[in-house]
Amino acid sequence: MNKLIIFLFIGLVFFTGCTSTKTIQKNMDVNSFSMAYLKDSKIVDEKLGTTLSIDTIYFNSDVMYPNTQVIRQKGWFIPLVFVYIWNSQNNCIQGKSMIEEDIPTFLHSSLTEEINRSGIFLVDTLKNPTYQLELSIDKVDTQGPYRSSGFFYMLLYVYGYSYSDNAGPAVSKVSVSYKLKKDGEVVLRNAFDSEKTTQPINKHYSNTSMLQRDYAVSMVEATSYNFKDVIELIVNDLNQYFSNQD
Repeated sequence: MNKLIIFLFIGLVFFTGCTSTKTIQKNMDVNSFSMAYLKDSKIVDEKLGTTLSIDTIYFNSDVMYPNTQVIRQKGWFIPLVFVYIWNSQNNCIQGKSMIEEDIPTFLHSSLTEEINRSGIFLVDTLKNPTYQLELSIDKVDTQGPYRSSGFFYMLLYVYGYSYSDNAGPAVSKVSVSYKLKKDGEVVLRNAFDSEKTTQPINKHYSNTSMLQRDYAVSMVEATSYNFKDVIELIVNDLNQYFSNQD
């Protein structure tokens, strides 16, 4: 009888460990990851005399949750006499806690580096710019499914189990708009969006916490890719504008 109770306890612990939204959320947020990316755009050596300063970056705190959210969407659990069967699906939403950098600071520094690399204009360092640039981070949204299923059986002194956890694909979206000003007047405005879908993670992990960690890494990588794309689009757009001013 004691062994029977132990087996039942093992089954219940295994079940709750696989399906707990709090556990998934904790493991996805246990570390933060950098959005730093490889800059591979074409380098422009010949620059115009045009200068701009990056004056303001608006970032509404409501754009992202402070912490990653894991929300139960659907699932079922069947406790039979000697068998436990479960299947659940959760939606994981990236929070700021998953990202190492302060996002406005990251956008400022990454945009400055990209301008220095591929812009035909210059970032003003003497506080006497020809133009002023204002940016707004309008969307940073990355989310996707996390699924858990399996069974545990026990018969007399024999027991066994099987489980499968898989994550993704997650969809990441970033939107950034800007205003270019000269003498306080807006001379150009535009907005750019980027979307990236991660690869699903469905290989077997002996430790599901590593699966959840890898899922978090893939989300941050997708967000990074989107910022890279949007930043390059902004610089290209400004290049076209300034080239037409001559």
